[in-house]
Amino acid sequence: VAAGPGDPAGAALDSTAPPILPRKLQLPAGSIDVPICESILTKEVRLILSIDGSEMSMTALAFVTEGVMQHDKATFVEVLHIYDESKDHLPVHCQKVALMATCDAIMTGSVSAHRYQLNWVQRQGAGTTGQQICDAIRTLPADYICMGFYGLKGKKDYTDIMGTKLSTNVFNALHHGNRCSVICIKDEIVGLLPLKEKQATFVVSVTLSKSSTKAFLDALRLSKAGDAIHVVYVGRTRSDNFVWEPADDEPRDFAAETRAKYESFISSLQDEAEPIFSRFRDRKMKFVLLSPDQGETLARSVVRYADEVNADFVVVGANAADRVARGKTPVGSVSLQMCFLTSRNFIVANWIDVSLRVYEQTVMSSRVQTA
Repeated sequence: VAAGPGDPAGAALDSTAPPILPRKLQLPAGSIDVPICESILTKEVRLILSIDGSEMSMTALAFVTEGVMQHDKATFVEVLHIYDESKDHLPVHCQKVALMATCDAIMTGSVSAHRYQLNWVQRQGAGTTGQQICDAIRTLPADYICMGFYGLKGKKDYTDIMGTKLSTNVFNALHHGNRCSVICIKDEIVGLLPLKEKQATFVVSVTLSKSSTKAFLDALRLSKAGDAIHVVYVGRTRSDNFVWEPADDEPRDFAAETRAKYESFISSLQDEAEPIFSRFRDRKMKFVLLSPDQGETLARSVVRYADEVNADFVVVGANAADRVARGKTPVGSVSLQMCFLTSRNFIVANWIDVSLRVYEQTVMSSRVQTA
């Protein structure tokens, strides 16, 4: 018996093949297509680890080697160091030869050689490190960049944005390296990281936007079995959550729509009919509708909740390409406020708005080439 037009190739010929279960996951209009969501969760991850020998960058190295690369075997890492030959005053462990030896030993002891590469690049001139990091993001191309919140200079090398001293290199990654998501490590001690048996807690700030969906998917992808993911929507009064649209007979309840969307996601993790999402069934998921305290901003509400649950990561979404096209900064002010206000590590999940056809031609084709 030949397989039918809608059957997977060979399914009808194999009497032992498992039954094809109906798909239940339904996402509202305006969400990322389910096939793209599945591709994001299964494609080979390319990650750049920017390192300079500082405490935060070495903690980032531990997070990648002892965390991400251990539970996600489809991760390839480029360890990137931009060095300056004139800086012979640096501590020995931060100088290029010693740092390369340290990183190579750690990587070799953690993963097989085909899963990483070291890229030591000479700085082109004063103030060019951030641009060179962004160039590396585009060259790989990277899905994520992981870096410390501050480098060797600490708060001396910073960009003042929204009243917060932000590392110039992190600023460049957020505002110019917008092809990938940014994982920023604020922990200075490896023991604070949720590695091995220590379970992590991710607090994901969401709305109905596609960039929020990407934030949720990044939290799934970067988590491990047993980790907790709290999907948080900040509501206000009933009138604030309802918006009249001229084409509608009824007002939209954004809180209810957001809850329905993410509860559908969460239920799909336990659904055998969802072969990709069900791989993440061992995560502890919950949807939380937050009510801000009087006078409290949305950003402070999320940060307060992250503190209450002792979160390891705060995750926010950004649609950098779309925002830039509309003359705005790549990352929205509310998302940036959450990252700056929190003492937790944070992830800015970037979504580039494309059609399924374009996604298949770019992301999926690169996946085939690297297989």
